Amino acid sequence: MAFLSAATVFLLSLIHAQEALAFIECSVLNYGAVADNTTDLGPALTKAWQECVIPQVTTTVATDVLLYVPAGNYLLASTVTFDDAANWNLHIAGDIFLPFNPSLTGTMLTFENCENILLNGPGAIYGNGYRYRPGGDLTLYPSRPRLIRFQTCNNCEITAITLYDAPMFHVTMIGDNEAHDMSIIASHIGETDGFDMSGNNNYVHDVTVENGDECVTVKTPTNGFVAERITCRYTAGCNIGSFGSGATGVDVQNVYYSDVTISNSDAGVMIKSYPNCAGTVKNVTFTGFTLGGTTDTGTLQISDVTFENFQGTGTPTRPAVLLDCNKATPCKDIAFSGISLTDTKADSFTNACGSGLSGLSSC
Repeated sequence: MAFLSAATVFLLSLIHAQEALAFIECSVLNYGAVADNTTDLGPALTKAWQECVIPQVTTTVATDVLLYVPAGNYLLASTVTFDDAANWNLHIAGDIFLPFNPSLTGTMLTFENCENILLNGPGAIYGNGYRYRPGGDLTLYPSRPRLIRFQTCNNCEITAITLYDAPMFHVTMIGDNEAHDMSIIASHIGETDGFDMSGNNNYVHDVTVENGDECVTVKTPTNGFVAERITCRYTAGCNIGSFGSGATGVDVQNVYYSDVTISNSDAGVMIKSYPNCAGTVKNVTFTGFTLGGTTDTGTLQISDVTFENFQGTGTPTRPAVLLDCNKATPCKDIAFSGISLTDTKADSFTNACGSGLSGLSSC
């Protein structure tokens, strides 16, 4: 009798262990996808989401339900939007390729009004962007597609996936989200932004970006942003902005960049705006930068910005520090500490006043 009780306990324990490890897999192969790099993956993604994922989401654990793209080569020839999505995982194990289609526009994968979505690899998305920019011409197909967008989303995560050469921008995240442990590799040309982030309390860390435009950039509105352990190659640096001509209501606060390496770039850090913008950028810290470029800022009402521990080489065509601030609303409380950049032009300060070790007169 004692043996029976022990066996029963063991069996129950095994059942509970299996339940704890269980998840529901919605493979696109069961909904029309073919790993032949010819059949459009878009309709299969939508069908698997609607018919398999949505009905089976019963918990708030994203990895309990997987929309699964198995190993293999797939063609994504149409855009897909997951609207009002919550609590599931798009797991891409295969490689997804975009075709060259001059009429293809929009964003290839959009998550809209979403909550608690995990997008992960180990697969990759190949944008074939060079085919949309023959000879480096960015004007030939101005509406060419972007890769991934999280629009009005919170508690979402993108990780462990590699993105190659989007026709236009790679990742846009709006809300309260996280991007980490992934790479973006693109042509060294403009309009290839890596991560464009806005919202509250976004977190980007342990990522590598190689392109010819923004690396990890903060857009308006933002209140709370952290970027750590970032590697940027051939990029236009880690920036705030840009804010378009005549933009009003600019609001960027509480931004923190740390442990950033920027190499073979024409810029390091910029706060970019036009003189006729209106709004606020404040409480910004850039610390622990290693540069192979330079650092400069644009014009806007800017205050409480700290640059700490920048090391490396700049470029002889730009100063190590360029502050060109709005005359009507000068930059205030700009602090520099531990800056060691060589091979640059002389620093330039216009309509700016500092604090700490800034070298600027206080005001």
